Amino acid sequence: MKRTLALLAVLGLMQAPAALAQGQDQGWGNQFSPGEAREAVKEGRTVPLSKIFQSLKREYGGYQLGADLYSQDSGGAVYEIDWLTEDGRKVRVTVDAQTGAIISRSGG
Repeated sequence: MKRTLALLAVLGLMQAPAALAQGQDQGWGNQFSPGEAREAVKEGRTVPLSKIFQSLKREYGGYQLGADLYSQDSGGAVYEIDWLTEDGRKVRVTVDAQTGAIISRSGG
């Protein structure tokens, strides 16, 4: 039993760097912490996620599965949002965090 738990822990640690590097592969910098994200909205540097979620809800129905805010190497920031549509399709949407404009979509 201990060996199984140790093996699962090692496998989990092996997957973590790939997950963390996902945004960096797309030219994104660091992921914002929750506090940094709140400050960015408070200072007017980013659109609140609630407004973006309202827009996605109108377009796709459904709800968000996850959302992260990343700084871009070129400046600015983007939201990476996983969305489950009303008919059960999973869509990944990249949104310009300053304007709320959709940059790209994939899936679904």
